[in-house]
Amino acid sequence: MSLALVLGLGGCAGGGTTTTTAPVVVTDVASVTGKWVGLLSITGSRDREDYVEVTVEGSGAYRASAARTIGVLDAKGTVIVSGGRLLIKGDSGGQGTAFLYTQPPPDQHMLVVNGTASDGRAYTLRLRPQR
Repeated sequence: MSLALVLGLGGCAGGGTTTTTAPVVVTDVASVTGKWVGLLSITGSRDREDYVEVTVEGSGAYRASAARTIGVLDAKGTVIVSGGRLLIKGDSGGQGTAFLYTQPPPDQHMLVVNGTASDGRAYTLRLRPQR
């Protein structure tokens, strides 16, 4: 299975808080370049989440990978900015939308991605910058 990374959500909770923040307007891909890590939840995966690493390059290219219980996830594609959000298109046909959030304590960033994998299953990905 291959998926496109798309970052988006109407609100998010993190770090044990229930604070919901408005998304940050993204004006260029540079604001999300680097390595991000988090959990991937796919519809029909028996309530299981996979740990995923995503690298976004300044060119807009991305690569998402995970060693999964039933196989390896290795997805590539492109990220573009449109209307203050990120649109992601996977090389294998998956797609999605992502939003960037900032939460307390100061400057805790989170990317939340909602999308559809190339096999048609919906997914949600919650990512934080790797430190």
